[in-house]
Amino acid sequence: MTDKLFTRREAIWVGTLSLLQLGILTSASVGWWDFEPIKKQPNVNFANLHEPPKELGNNGNELLRIAVASVISPMENVDLYGDLLNLLGERVDMQAQMVQRENYSDTNHLIENGDVQVAFICSGALLGKDKAEQAERILVAPEIAGSSKYRSYIIVPANSPAHFLNDLKGQTFAYTDPLSFSGRIAPQYMLKQAGYNPSFFFSKTIYTYSHDNSIKAVAEGLVEGAAVDSLIYDLTLSRRPELLDKIKIIDQSEEVGNPPVVVSSQIDPELRARIKNVLLTLHLDDEGRNALRLLQFDRFVHADLDLYDRVWEMSREVGAG
Repeated sequence: MTDKLFTRREAIWVGTLSLLQLGILTSASVGWWDFEPIKKQPNVNFANLHEPPKELGNNGNELLRIAVASVISPMENVDLYGDLLNLLGERVDMQAQMVQRENYSDTNHLIENGDVQVAFICSGALLGKDKAEQAERILVAPEIAGSSKYRSYIIVPANSPAHFLNDLKGQTFAYTDPLSFSGRIAPQYMLKQAGYNPSFFFSKTIYTYSHDNSIKAVAEGLVEGAAVDSLIYDLTLSRRPELLDKIKIIDQSEEVGNPPVVVSSQIDPELRARIKNVLLTLHLDDEGRNALRLLQFDRFVHADLDLYDRVWEMSREVGAG
């Protein structure tokens, strides 16, 4: 590719993310990047935001706007997804533009309103209420380490005496996002199944709005526990092995389908088919495999809707769906 829109050389500093003013630092950089902060959530603050370049850099090709949910913090999303999104845009003869929002709900609005054609989302943020609608929205799902399923990990500092989620009663705890399966729905469901009221179980809860921030919060002793995506946990620790001695897993949820790639209901059917074909065949050449490897994806596969049944059931049980 001669015109990579997300290369690290084109990176621009776009702000500082503070978690409860406790010094967890992230940043976001990209050549073509669209991020709109919100002011509803007091736990996260973005400052000194800069607009991305306005010029079309790929011979004026039509934009393929792709949302990436805040499963990982903005800088990490750009670094990890950049090559994949550029390659997808190139192979459908469009110009890829990454779009990010601070929370899953705002990402959902982008999809619902047709502001993006494609989105990489969390399983807990799935749109719609029945399988027929989901079948139209869910395009593919990643296969990782030979599996199409993942789970929630309950993590604590390495020196914590806790052995199970129930041991964290009366302590401080970090959720990821109100719509996150692994970062909120699963741990609350686990508590309800054990006979506890999640609203009163912890002494204090916070939302970090990305799984890597939750991991950092535990590693730095800012909270006494957190619920995180098992895939992001493995990915983060592979990139930051120094965290291995600072945290440990004490509990886990049942498995559900990996976070899928979805499309807007307003997408052109022909474009939908082209995008799906590109994603399903990325693993067949070196360039595609290299882009997938950054995310630790083996390949994309046809999504098995049955794997998301428990997500919807658990979401309804805890009032998230």
